[in-house]
Amino acid sequence: MRMKRSRIKGYYCRKAVTVRDREGGTSLEYQPSVPFSGEVWPAGGKIQAGQYGDRLGYICNVRIQGEYEVTQDERGRLHYVFPETGLDITERDGLCLYVPGDAPPDYRIISIRPYTPLRLEAEKLAAPSGMKTGGGPMG
Repeated sequence: MRMKRSRIKGYYCRKAVTVRDREGGTSLEYQPSVPFSGEVWPAGGKIQAGQYGDRLGYICNVRIQGEYEVTQDERGRLHYVFPETGLDITERDGLCLYVPGDAPPDYRIISIRPYTPLRLEAEKLAAPSGMKTGGGPMG
């Protein structure tokens, strides 16, 4: 399917890395961002409503422009690599859709559909502690 040029904008992808601390606990950290061009729109429709239910309002669809190759790592996870830009996408990676590329990601990839162009489903992440999410004082 052709992507309409007026809808294509610049976004950022941040690779997710699991890190172990001294006590053996794990946490998720994100590597520096890699820019990509794509199209974003909110999830909707009967199939996605049935699939995500109440979470539907927090899901976005993303279509990424360009040719990609599918590779597999030693753990069996699929990587979708764009040779022209060096973009490497897997599930759980972070996306900066409505925040700058150097900020923590605001969405996480939950599903990858290997169509042409590549299509992702991303879920909104909770705001990091210390950041305001809007709204005014109560009372």
